[in-house]
Amino acid sequence: MKKAIICVDDEDIILEALKDQLGTFFEENFIIETATTAEEGLEIYQELIDRGTEVPVVISDYLMPGIRGDEFLIKVHEKNPETLKILLTGHANIDGITNAINNANLYRFIPKPWDRDDLILTVREAVRTFIQELEIREKNKELQHINENLEKLVDERTRELADVNATKDKFFSIIAHDLRNSFCSLLGFSEVLIGNFNHYPDEEKLSMIQTIRQVSEQTYKLLQNLLDWARMQTGKIQFTPEKFNIDACIEDECGLQKNIAKQKEIELTIDQNQPTIAFGDHNMIATVIRNLVSNSIKFTHSNGFIKVTQQVKDSLIYVSVEDSGVGISPENIDKIFKFNDYFNTKGTNNEHGTGLGLILCKEFVLQNGGEISVESTVNVGTKITFTIPLSV
Repeated sequence: MKKAIICVDDEDIILEALKDQLGTFFEENFIIETATTAEEGLEIYQELIDRGTEVPVVISDYLMPGIRGDEFLIKVHEKNPETLKILLTGHANIDGITNAINNANLYRFIPKPWDRDDLILTVREAVRTFIQELEIREKNKELQHINENLEKLVDERTRELADVNATKDKFFSIIAHDLRNSFCSLLGFSEVLIGNFNHYPDEEKLSMIQTIRQVSEQTYKLLQNLLDWARMQTGKIQFTPEKFNIDACIEDECGLQKNIAKQKEIELTIDQNQPTIAFGDHNMIATVIRNLVSNSIKFTHSNGFIKVTQQVKDSLIYVSVEDSGVGISPENIDKIFKFNDYFNTKGTNNEHGTGLGLILCKEFVLQNGGEISVESTVNVGTKITFTIPLSV
């Protein structure tokens, strides 16, 4: 789109001379507009601006009927300070020029009669200055946008690093706390047995050995979850989705837990409608089922129940682990899947754990394109459901 130069003078012969001389050098890229009054010049200027036409230069006579040239240029300046203003007259007094300089940022004063080459050079330099200023403003906008994006990126990275550091600190605090507790129990019972082995009846010795075994199993699960979680964070766990029988997976994982449930006199049952083929990472889903069932055993009292169900809806498989355990309070439901809101409670038989199991479950389920949800009532029980895509 062509830019425009506006010339305002109350003498037609002056306007014709300006248009003729400027047109020779600028009409290829510029529209030369003329007006005989300041009022008409303002109307033309506003129309051009409304159409989106840039006006680099306005040339005005000083003495005109109505609004003087300096006052006209001030009004132009108020509309757009970037337009360069030239005062062209042989009758301007020092006050008029000063007024235009101070209030319209006057670019140049050219006396009449003007030198043609001087006029062309002045307008050419004014246009070049306008275009350069325009380019500088555009570059500044781009730089500002880049800076804003960089600041946003730095803020995001700073928050991410803070989260990583907080997670790392929490991770090591969990390892220190839970492993210390586990090994204190193992060392304590072992020392008692070694130091007083012949003083205890067989039943008490068997009870202590069973406790050592139970603590060892819990410690092994703790280490397994810690290692799995750490590998997940560093991308060391490979996601290898495949078709597999979800029913067989549930049967296998529940089978491994049945003896533990039996020791606490908990009924563990499986309800599956039909053989179903899932699509996901078999090992990850097995870990999810194992952790959910283990968690239910931990928080369910003797003579309670745990029920694992599987059903298909639309293109998803829904796997639920429901128990009659202690339940989870509303304020803690939002915390169980968040590392930074980590909390830990003992099981119904004072079993220890990290709480990492459920966090790991969520990450594995999300990795497999599923979702996980919790329904729970304190002293009634908990039901955790996750989804996995059905194989097509």
